[in-house]
Amino acid sequence: MSRLAERAAAALDIPLQHALKARAIDPDDPTAGVTFPVEGLAINPGGTLHAGALGAILELTGFLALLPHLAPTEHAVTHHISTQVLSPGRVGEQVEVTAEVERRTKRLGFVTVTATIGDRLIARSQITKSVIEIR
Repeated sequence: MSRLAERAAAALDIPLQHALKARAIDPDDPTAGVTFPVEGLAINPGGTLHAGALGAILELTGFLALLPHLAPTEHAVTHHISTQVLSPGRVGEQVEVTAEVERRTKRLGFVTVTATIGDRLIARSQITKSVIEIR
């Protein structure tokens, strides 16, 4: 298994990701995005997609997209995220989240993340990640 695949697997193996049933859209390319169902912990009291659950997967997907831009001695942590939720997810729907790295500087990564259900855009995030050295 490549170092990129190991790091992506570790990020997807966090208990929160398991609880939300998040998985890579393409297991052979973890940078391709993440999918998860609107069920269980991902549902709010109104019966729609919980914004906190969505936010966790938006942040995860942004990290996975940035992974190929990180040296083996680097990690990235979110220090700013701005999200617009545009449409509700309904019980039983499957959310697909994809990300694009806009820019990587020495200490920052700028990532745009989108969440869709079918062809419906449900959310968009702008994420700034701090690049830190792994100790």
